[in-house]
Amino acid sequence: MAFLKVERKPSGTYLRILESYRNAEGKPTSRVLYSLGKAEDYTPGQLRRMGIQLYELGGGEVKALLTGQIEELARYNYGFAQVYKRVFSHYGLDILLRRIARKQKLEFDLRNAVLLMLLERLQEPSSKRSNWLNQQEYAGVDPVSLHHLYRALDRLAENERLIQERIFQTGRDMFSQRLDVVFYDVTTLYFESEVEQEGALRQKGFSKDGKIGRTQILFCLMIDKEKNPIGYRIFKGDTFEGHTFGQALCDLKAHYQIDKVIVVADRGMLSRKNIDLTTENGFEFIVGERLKALPRSVQSALLDHSAFQHEWVYSDHTGEEIKLRYKMISHEGRKIIATWSAKRAAKDKSDREERLQTAQKLLQHPSLIDKKAGRFFLQKQGGGSYALDQEKIARSERYDGLLAISTNNTTLSVPAVLEQYKQLYKIEHSFRTFKSHLETRPMFHWTDKRIQGHICLCYIAFTLQNYVLQKINQSQVKLTENELRKTLERMQVSLLQHNQEQVCIRSKPQGKEAVLQQKLGLKQLPPILPQTQLANYL
Repeated sequence: MAFLKVERKPSGTYLRILESYRNAEGKPTSRVLYSLGKAEDYTPGQLRRMGIQLYELGGGEVKALLTGQIEELARYNYGFAQVYKRVFSHYGLDILLRRIARKQKLEFDLRNAVLLMLLERLQEPSSKRSNWLNQQEYAGVDPVSLHHLYRALDRLAENERLIQERIFQTGRDMFSQRLDVVFYDVTTLYFESEVEQEGALRQKGFSKDGKIGRTQILFCLMIDKEKNPIGYRIFKGDTFEGHTFGQALCDLKAHYQIDKVIVVADRGMLSRKNIDLTTENGFEFIVGERLKALPRSVQSALLDHSAFQHEWVYSDHTGEEIKLRYKMISHEGRKIIATWSAKRAAKDKSDREERLQTAQKLLQHPSLIDKKAGRFFLQKQGGGSYALDQEKIARSERYDGLLAISTNNTTLSVPAVLEQYKQLYKIEHSFRTFKSHLETRPMFHWTDKRIQGHICLCYIAFTLQNYVLQKINQSQVKLTENELRKTLERMQVSLLQHNQEQVCIRSKPQGKEAVLQQKLGLKQLPPILPQTQLANYL
């Protein structure tokens, strides 16, 4: 079968007539029948006349294209389905979900239900009921019943470990990377509820979102240096974050068969028990050190600014150049690296001055102080009055600009250790994606199973989007997650009734759409095509 191939290169757009055939081994391939040269060498009129002649040779009548009644029946978005269905298949999730559906003898299309919720989460996060109402907006998605969406969440919850392992293993194969560093951190995801249930995931605890009094869960995430997800875990909302670290390490060993890796985490994970667990599992660590909790002799050595003889210069994620001075000492079998930067010192000073301003206001209203005294450098005096604790303020000033990092690695240089720790910002960015872009919270599910299913759904959405961004950002065209969303939103198709035929007309493509489709190996929709052929491009 002959077809026209349009090939875009930096030097121009080339037109070739190709023929499909099977080679001696029986594999499908193609050969060039005729090369038309560069499209830029023809005038628009010449290209139009060639198109008309080819259309007429195929038995079509040009008059039929220009006469008769035309009615728009519907308008669909095809960008989200085309892009994310491809990535969904890349990770083998379509096959996995079909296997789960067969095993459990489900009477609905689990894959299609999950896919609809993913497209909605990636385009404009909303409730599952809204997902059901909005399903007519997408091309290439079969109808789904509302109760099947909720049942699909239950199936995700039951198979969350299996899904995580499939994503991890497929991701490693795709990017051909050796996993040598794992970044780990914990955040909280809250509910619009203050009601706790004994033994349930939803519990009140310290909120990293500042949602005092709201129930929440702990969400623990592991990623690699490219933000590829490794896995996640959910804990009750009243769990101390440091107590989650041990299970994460055990999971790396048991579920992912990882024997050698450096775990990078912030200082909330540092404890003697966690350090022992790390070394017992054969892993190495790079973690933030609680400088003020170290023995006085160690603190004295690290607070001596005259000993900061080494300098390291790097660019942060905004491109700003940062200069660090550092020194290193050994303590209890690990290296402690103390760093100082003028930028961090200015921030520490600013934060303290802000608290002191609050302290002055509290001193004018002592009844509001209550348990806040220590936080705002206040000290209780005789007679129930309060005053600024000048000694505490002076001690705080000594730590301005300082950050300590601890590691048991013996092969990396100090700059290499600092470089790895610096990459922790990527997991903060990942949390921001979960919370703001994918709107994982606030949550409105109340049973543990539905909560687990919702988190699993958002984790898959994060995985698919991260893959697409990585693929396109390897080119000269760069996209943020919001720009990606807007690009896909513009990819629409109108379903028209023209005489006795239903045809689809594609929206005018933008430059970034073509790059996105090229990077993912997707075919660009022709300007006009029969409605029956649309599925071939999705």
